Amino acid sequence: MVELRAVPDCPNLVATRDLLYACVAEAGLPLSVIVERIGDFPSPSVLVDGLDVTGARPDAPAACVLNPPTAAQIRAVLAGTTATGQDNQVSPVLAPDHCSQVGDPIRTDRPARAAALPAPLRQVHQRVLRHFASAGSSPSPQDLAAFAADAGVDPIAAVSALAADDLVAVDNEGRLRAAYPFSPTPTDHAVDLNGVRAYAMCAIDALGMPYMLGTNATIHSRDPQTGAPITVSVIDGAAVFQPDTAVVVYAATGATGRSVDTCCSTINFFTDPTTAQAWISTRPALIATVLDQTAALTLGREIFGPLVDTSASGAP
Repeated sequence: MVELRAVPDCPNLVATRDLLYACVAEAGLPLSVIVERIGDFPSPSVLVDGLDVTGARPDAPAACVLNPPTAAQIRAVLAGTTATGQDNQVSPVLAPDHCSQVGDPIRTDRPARAAALPAPLRQVHQRVLRHFASAGSSPSPQDLAAFAADAGVDPIAAVSALAADDLVAVDNEGRLRAAYPFSPTPTDHAVDLNGVRAYAMCAIDALGMPYMLGTNATIHSRDPQTGAPITVSVIDGAAVFQPDTAVVVYAATGATGRSVDTCCSTINFFTDPTTAQAWISTRPALIATVLDQTAALTLGREIFGPLVDTSASGAP
């Protein structure tokens, strides 16, 4: 677990957050291993598996840190952790008041899973995603049969293989329930893409769509606590949130299994941290954390950005 700790309104928090994200990405770790805590801590401080990277006491009283963590200190501790860890991953078990990564519910390894597919399955997967982007709806059985035929594979076997890697989800009759980040049925996260309205499985999926497709987008959602509307406009890769206080709650049941079953309905936009915390407080069974806009955008971009080859012919 990687923790970024700070007191409220810490003047050095933004710079330290940017540095930490850069070091974690450089180490080849998913940014979802980072948990941000605001409270009575030495501020700002970075802990990896409970160890302060500067060597300071992690339980020291709340105070402004005169010498914030450096890149060299963060890299050194991350290197020691990943060298002894399995599959180059920091321990994913987070504190109870933060989003569980048990089983990696949102599948931060989704790009690696997609890249490891045999070429024919990779082709079918990308055709499915492009269909959602261009039509805003699920491909029909005839469409899937055509995609599979073009790739030289059996359509049922192809969809089953994609579902086994949780790149898509199917119901008991083999119909698509999800082709992450797309939902075949309307959700609270509508995404306008080049005049086409699509629906995302969750808030992070919605944020990932424009980066996956290399296009502008407008996301329309709502705060599930208050019902207030939330809009995110992504133009040339830059995102503007309305209201500008909006955040994302990243929550999961803590169970292992498919994303559609463990976290898709519990990752939502909120108008501000207060409504987010109010929603979390009424759902003690969930393991949740509040992501600021930078963290949420980074997560969406990293998970979904590599899934579609936008240089390929016919890409949106």
